[in-house]
Amino acid sequence: MAVSIIRRILMGGLFLCLAGATASFVAGQDKPKGARKVPPKAGRTKPIANTRTLDQRAETLTTSFVKEAESLADEYFDSGHPEKSLAVLQRVLALNPNEASIKKKIEQITDHTLSANEFVIDVNAASGWEACGVQVTEGKPVRISADGSYKFEMGGSLGPAGLVEKDVTKDLVTGIPTGALMGIVQLANSKAGKPFLIGSGTDFTPKETGKLLMKINAPQGHRCTGKIKVTVSGAVTAG
Repeated sequence: MAVSIIRRILMGGLFLCLAGATASFVAGQDKPKGARKVPPKAGRTKPIANTRTLDQRAETLTTSFVKEAESLADEYFDSGHPEKSLAVLQRVLALNPNEASIKKKIEQITDHTLSANEFVIDVNAASGWEACGVQVTEGKPVRISADGSYKFEMGGSLGPAGLVEKDVTKDLVTGIPTGALMGIVQLANSKAGKPFLIGSGTDFTPKETGKLLMKINAPQGHRCTGKIKVTVSGAVTAG
């Protein structure tokens, strides 16, 4: 009887082993190892939608934005804040560089700003750096125009090195034509900025705040005579 029980246990275990092996084989048949995935058939991509309506909405939005920006710029300008008006228009131009109406309005406001607050000054050609009685402000545009003529004369002797710049407050300034009118900004601590060419006229934006000084580009000891009429305008004040 014991042998019969042992035989039953062995037969049952054998049956379970066979059943497991069969199940594994069937599963392997359903998904063979290393089977390739079947790629989707070519040409079955999602069709691209027509964006004509969206493009029209984008165009309308852009036009509305430009008009609103121009209106805001006009209000800033009329309230006496041309710098804020320009700031608005320049932001719009940065987004849409080809907007002709914005370019034209920027030119008009800039020209109006640079033509305001005129100061007329006589620059003596015989003098060194001469204060003009005008104060300029960092980042604020200024326009300078010059007219007239003077007599240019130099004396003394030179060495083979010629005229050498050692001190911009006295010597000939290199990088600026000899005899040309030039300017410099004197800071509050009495230090001077870098000389810049004025010539017959220039529009410039100061990098410093201070007093505007001018002279002709000639070295110390020159014998120039005459006066140049200079008009300074824009973001300037008396000082």
